Amino acid sequence: MYGTLSGNIAAIIYYLYFQLIGLTVISLFFQREKPLSRVLMGSTAGSLLLTWLPILFAFFFGFTLSAHLAALFVTLPFLFFGIFRMRSQLKVTHFQSFFAELADHGWYLFILALFLIFWIYLLHTHTLLPGQNGAIYTGQSTYGDMSMHLGFITSLARQGAFPPDYSILPGTKLSYPFLSDSISSSLYLLGASLRLSYILPMIFAAAQIFTAVYLLGTTVFAYFKRPRSHAVLLTLLFFFCNGGLGFAYFLHWPKEQKYHFSDIFTGFYTTPTNLVEQNIRWVNIIADMLLPQRATLFGYAVLFPALWMLYRAVFHHCRELYIPAGLFVAALPMIHTHSFLSAGIISAVWLLLWLYHQNNPEEKNLVFRHPGAWGLAVFTAVMCLLQYQNTHNAIAPEALMVIGILPFAAAVLYGIFQLCKYIQKFGWRELLSCWGIFLAIVLILALPQLLFWTFGQVAQGSFLRGHFNWGNQGDFYPWFYLKNIGAPLILIIGAVFSCDRKRSSVLLPAFFIWWLGELIVFTPNTYDNNKLLYVAYLLLCMGAADYGTDLYFRIKSPASQRSVLPGGSPSSNPRLGRWKCRFLCIAFLFLASFSGLLTLGRETLSRYPLYSTAQTALAEYAEKSTLPNAVFMTGTRHNNEITSLSGRSIVCGADTFLYFHGLDTTERKADLRLMYESPLDHMDLFQKYNVSYVVISNYECSSYTVNEEAFQNTFTPVFFYDDIVLYRINN
Repeated sequence: MYGTLSGNIAAIIYYLYFQLIGLTVISLFFQREKPLSRVLMGSTAGSLLLTWLPILFAFFFGFTLSAHLAALFVTLPFLFFGIFRMRSQLKVTHFQSFFAELADHGWYLFILALFLIFWIYLLHTHTLLPGQNGAIYTGQSTYGDMSMHLGFITSLARQGAFPPDYSILPGTKLSYPFLSDSISSSLYLLGASLRLSYILPMIFAAAQIFTAVYLLGTTVFAYFKRPRSHAVLLTLLFFFCNGGLGFAYFLHWPKEQKYHFSDIFTGFYTTPTNLVEQNIRWVNIIADMLLPQRATLFGYAVLFPALWMLYRAVFHHCRELYIPAGLFVAALPMIHTHSFLSAGIISAVWLLLWLYHQNNPEEKNLVFRHPGAWGLAVFTAVMCLLQYQNTHNAIAPEALMVIGILPFAAAVLYGIFQLCKYIQKFGWRELLSCWGIFLAIVLILALPQLLFWTFGQVAQGSFLRGHFNWGNQGDFYPWFYLKNIGAPLILIIGAVFSCDRKRSSVLLPAFFIWWLGELIVFTPNTYDNNKLLYVAYLLLCMGAADYGTDLYFRIKSPASQRSVLPGGSPSSNPRLGRWKCRFLCIAFLFLASFSGLLTLGRETLSRYPLYSTAQTALAEYAEKSTLPNAVFMTGTRHNNEITSLSGRSIVCGADTFLYFHGLDTTERKADLRLMYESPLDHMDLFQKYNVSYVVISNYECSSYTVNEEAFQNTFTPVFFYDDIVLYRINN
């Protein structure tokens, strides 16, 4: 758990080696890319190589050191060839031009540095923070999910079995997208501390996300013929500091004062972006998505660069980027399934737009020239009608499924029409040389993952079903999003109304994702649909930033700054108009980000005990003194030190994890009760679950009527610490 100095150094070198390999491969095949583009593509490629190569060799060697050495050796030719190929190019002038091009992104690099400093601080305070006497602390947002991810990391590294089982439900194949954790398992296997193994890949993933949003924004606005840094900066603000009007609930109203402003920084989940009692569900993406949910973090770290490359391939005619975009998307299913689904929807919409643009180079259809207004009207009307009907007479999930699928079915039929029209005009060759390559890569590489892992678990649990409005708990549909998204929603609506042919490239995919997220859920936890909606929200933020920037410059223009006085003469003080414009902009940006900033401030101050001194001592004993495949019988608490810190398996884990993965634990929980309360009468159950050790602590005693006398007289106590006793089963 604590690692060694040599292990930490070896793990860091191993991680940086794959980053170097990624940069080398990208530099070899994409020499015309600008420096920042090569850095993003190379860093993401390096992370994917470190994620996937050990997994491929693990099918033969297990998740062992041998698999990781094989992954290293197979990449050495790329390194040697890259050094040989580029040594003649490494001149002083090249370095000068490299840094000169990076200097063009000076303001972005400055903001990225501030973002990473803040991100690293959050990781430091939220990830296994050592306390007094060996206790371990975490933050507010990571108090729940971190234990699950730690269990995946440690069990994969310590047990080495592949394909892995759930360590919190032995005998059940791990079908959760565990590659978001296996990258840390690789570092942990090499001897790094659990804390370093958890943190290091997350730093690079956050930098990849931030850079990808920046480059995607610059690419999109260049396609709009508006390469403005203002719009990109506004996109970053709207997306990463997102928060609605929740701060209003903490103001001192004269009649009702349910919350105090200080509650934001002292309460548990009483933040302006996560206040369930007031139906505030649109959480801040940094605090409640990227920080605690590793699958979302690493999924977006691959998805956003893939979308940036695919957008350039489709709309900027960079045909060589279809291949890396396809490889990135194909790697997603077992990193983050929601990101893979988002990539599929966006790719399909962009293919449809590409076909339409190729078939109709000059727009003649007035409906498609400005589709936003009628699209928004139809969307809002349908959602309000569905909410009204669902409130008075619940709509069957099957009916919601049909409604959710209808626009996609219509789009498929229209796409077939456009495809046939395209083939008649241009033939197959052009299509297969770009989109054909992309789709072939995705299908060949992604389909085996879906068949082996994803589809089996989806078929067993209540994953795919109809459900209206993922997170709304009773508010009127438009009001729910107004108070949750807040001020940016005004610009989003304006952007949709002014949507034209070019802007449809970002707004139309957002429409399809949002429609799907409102009507169909893909996990037992309906709230998880926000992982889809945040991808759509990023696209909407770009539309809002473009519209907001246009609006600002129109108001600020000299012609509009002169106000006409009652007598008919223009005002002689245009400076006053400029200051009014700036004041309105500052006020708007304050409203747009205040809730998000308050939530981030809360996370910097949060500190909660995750594992007690006794729990960490027990985990250390289990790691050093028991076999890696030993099974422990414990209670079903979510912060289980055995599975999270020692990497051993337990009979049954927490339903807060397993239920939302579609797994039924009813039988195991009933058997646990029998084994704790009547162990001598149910020794067959100990054999059924291969139990080697039994943990008895205050938690087990409060959850079951534990027959402690039977355990004391029958089994061998091997560990004592405070309220914890560990018994070994005598075979």
